[in-house]
Amino acid sequence: MPEGLPVPFEVITETEVDGRGRVSLGRAGAEPGGRYRVARNIDGVLLLTPVVSIPERELIVWEKPALAERIRIGIAETQAGRTVDLGDFTGYATDTDDE
Repeated sequence: MPEGLPVPFEVITETEVDGRGRVSLGRAGAEPGGRYRVARNIDGVLLLTPVVSIPERELIVWEKPALAERIRIGIAETQAGRTVDLGDFTGYATDTDDE
């Protein structure tokens, strides 16, 4: 189907909102722990789009393709054994989680 054209929906089931505002999506194929963006149009139709959430601190990798490429290169070099031992850094540690 050409991009931009509406994709038809298939009716899977009918569900009811419970007293806490929840609906069951299991019969529609939703997996436990799945996350969805919820959109509502003027007619009250809800559209659930599967999403993956990432920690905010990792967002920079998605926003900067050059950084993502540097990370991929670093991983590939490590897997190929092209690493340099920079010595012991424990003298610089300030983390006291071990106590």
